Amino acid sequence: MNMSDQPPPPTKTRLSGWSGYLKEVSEINYVNKELIQEIIANNNEKYIARGHGCSFGDQAILKSGIVLSTNRLKEIKWITDEIISVESGVELRELLSELLPRNKTLIGIPGGLQVTIGGAISNNIHGKDHWKNGNFSENIVSVTFIDQDGTKHKVSKKDEVFKYLVGGMGLFGLIISAELKTHDIKSPWVREDTIRLNSKHDFEEFFTSIKSNTLDVDYAVAWLDFSNKKHLGRGIALTGKFIEGKKVTKKYVEEKTEFNKYVFNYFHHNYFWTIARPFYRRPILNSLSLMKYKLTKQVSSSDIFYTDYMWIDNKLIPEYRKIYKPKNFIEIQPLISISDGYDKFFALLDYLKLNHLEPLFPSVKIHKEHESLWTFAGNGLSICIDIPVARKNFTKTVNELYEFLNDIDARVYLAKDSTLDKKYTNKLAPGFNELIVKSNELGFSNKFDSDMAKRLTD
Repeated sequence: MNMSDQPPPPTKTRLSGWSGYLKEVSEINYVNKELIQEIIANNNEKYIARGHGCSFGDQAILKSGIVLSTNRLKEIKWITDEIISVESGVELRELLSELLPRNKTLIGIPGGLQVTIGGAISNNIHGKDHWKNGNFSENIVSVTFIDQDGTKHKVSKKDEVFKYLVGGMGLFGLIISAELKTHDIKSPWVREDTIRLNSKHDFEEFFTSIKSNTLDVDYAVAWLDFSNKKHLGRGIALTGKFIEGKKVTKKYVEEKTEFNKYVFNYFHHNYFWTIARPFYRRPILNSLSLMKYKLTKQVSSSDIFYTDYMWIDNKLIPEYRKIYKPKNFIEIQPLISISDGYDKFFALLDYLKLNHLEPLFPSVKIHKEHESLWTFAGNGLSICIDIPVARKNFTKTVNELYEFLNDIDARVYLAKDSTLDKKYTNKLAPGFNELIVKSNELGFSNKFDSDMAKRLTD
């Protein structure tokens, strides 16, 4: 390699996950794909890949090694009319600008437009269609990655390493690109049906109909009203189904997926969340929650663009995380089994209300099983729980919540995790220790590591 071809030296940067918690100074190297192999092969350092930093915690942080940024890996190339090759640093919003004008999309798309394809594969993410389509891995035809020796490989589902690489949290090499199978849709327009759930019975009936596919929709999510303990379980369900609609251009999609700087399309997010922060109080939130529930019609329908259904936060409340500044927040997303009914899930709702842990955005999704032990999946419901770090007795509150989740046989989503103690890893993150063992056996742990892996294992 010529001197001019030498990789740039890493720079020290303070990194955190999306929630802003667990900040660590790490060495990060922004490299192109021509140099990554050389870097990995010719150094004794340990590495972890990092995309846009959309994982909430320390999944893509390595304070005792070097973080390799994939942000320069941006190539998108059609292989056939059905298969598209995408480099790992491509953000979901960038990929959608290629897919939606062709009336195509992917399954298992998450709630963040800036999620990179590499991150989506490493976490084997999910979306509002999980009960129907499964995890992001269902899109993957093949993955190209660099191993611990700096050697490039292309693997598919028939290869053993594939099942560890996909969902392997970056611990089985550095993902360069993937070939993805795209899925045809009628158009990038969605009929959104809003259904008010007035009781626990309505809640159960809704998700039972979703699970059995008696309600013919492509996406489903529910928001819960936590304003009154007597009425836990009531809320608002939002379903989406692709419909016939006008064709769109790449420019139109780019405009729709561009980061929105304005809350409710009017207030700049910096100013809005600064002003709103003093009003982030439980009585006010409960009043707003009740108002939202009361003002929602029993049933309503509207035809909207795909991205407006999928990413309502980007449309109306961008950068809501800033309400938790300066100490930021954590998010715990547990999945509760409904194989034997909904009692455990309602017990969790009772626990959250009793302990004043009402989520800011209490969205509920339904899931199905996945053959992988370590993939976030199962026959159950998940809910996102945001906890401000500034909360009194923060550590005690979090530990007690994990203990409760352990008691009801929950599992937690590692892509969101920042605080899980290793004593709960086997129960709340089943299969992760086995994943680490396999990484050691195959030699990947000699070169790839993360702060999360250190935190969750002995």
